Amino acid sequence: MENLLNQKLLGFFLKYKKVSYRKGEYVIQAEEEPAGIFYLKKGFVKMNSIFENGSELTLNIFKPGSFFPMTWALGETKNTYFYQAMTDTQVLKAPKEKVLEFVKNNIDIFYDLVKRILVGFDGLLLSTQHLLYGNSESRVASAILIGAKRFGKVYKNGNVEIKLPLTHQDIAGLAGITRETATLALKKLRKKGIITQQVRKFIVKDMDELEKESFIFESKP
Repeated sequence: MENLLNQKLLGFFLKYKKVSYRKGEYVIQAEEEPAGIFYLKKGFVKMNSIFENGSELTLNIFKPGSFFPMTWALGETKNTYFYQAMTDTQVLKAPKEKVLEFVKNNIDIFYDLVKRILVGFDGLLLSTQHLLYGNSESRVASAILIGAKRFGKVYKNGNVEIKLPLTHQDIAGLAGITRETATLALKKLRKKGIITQQVRKFIVKDMDELEKESFIFESKP
């Protein structure tokens, strides 16, 4: 069912212009009117807030098959976020009105969109909890855990490889902390044998322990 929906979405967007972005380039700038709705054909794009002091908070990461910014399109609100290519990226750009018409006329696509929005919102709530109450170590553990669940490939030995190239700065952005602090927290997770890192790929060796590390509330007896 999911493959059929993806094929249907791709078939719609293939009628429109293909645009390529290099790693680090902005697909959409904050405060600018988006040029349309972007379907992510190849690569990864992160949705950021960047503050006056230069700190960065990553609110979502889009993978191939995603399309954005739908909160702007559906809510008719001003875009206040940066959408930045994390890798070399290809998108298909369609007019907002055409995308909304397509979604309204295809109930299966509409329900899939609602599901995507709710999953993203659930992740945002979890991130907010960690930002408000978690320490740096639990924030980093949570960022890795979410990455493993959303982008992970499970191997027979139980290891989970996050199929998303993440730098320490990316982890810091997801956790809402500095890169230096994220590096220290990652070092502790490696020392405990919970994760390993090969180039820019993180491998989770113990999902249960990682989940424990991500807890922000102590259980009461």
